Amino acid sequence: SIPAPRRPPLQGSMPPADKDLDEATLERLPSRRSFVPPTVGNFVGSGKVRSDFSDVPLDFELPAGDVKRGKKLFKKHCGQCHSVYPDNRITQTGAFQLGPTLFNIHGRASGEAEIQQKQVMGGRAEGLVWFEGPLMNYMKNPRQMTQQNVQMNFRGIDDFQTRVDIVHYLKTLNWDNPEVAHPPERPASFPPVFPFNV
Repeated sequence: SIPAPRRPPLQGSMPPADKDLDEATLERLPSRRSFVPPTVGNFVGSGKVRSDFSDVPLDFELPAGDVKRGKKLFKKHCGQCHSVYPDNRITQTGAFQLGPTLFNIHGRASGEAEIQQKQVMGGRAEGLVWFEGPLMNYMKNPRQMTQQNVQMNFRGIDDFQTRVDIVHYLKTLNWDNPEVAHPPERPASFPPVFPFNV
């Protein structure tokens, strides 16, 4: 496979979507066409690799989907570990999630996230920006795509439309969505979040 170029480090934990970045910053980021997911094997890590992995085209355009269905599917497949809020809380009561928040994930550079975790885990997907194609491929088989031992209890989602609907929902998790962008303040008793690169 073609190795993805490394992006220069960005300031801040969660850069905005690509439409909000200035032209100079966009030029430094790998484009949505620059990451070529692997198709079989050749990754370092424990566990078995599924041989039926197939990625979507690099110029993949997201077809029609159902945001409401995507929200339900997100809760089923992703919500046990991933938050939809900017501060990575599980719910509006203030508890935290294990994995990096998926708030503002669309257009975000990989690795720019935070996690409430005592021990840093492996599995960073380097050199890509989370657009439709990488999101679809990652949900299909995260270990195959990243060629790393992703330490989470998620085997992947085979069904194409399920992944499409989830991506449609993920694209709503941004600052224009007041339901997730401005939750009530969390209790002050919770410990700070720790940096986590995924």
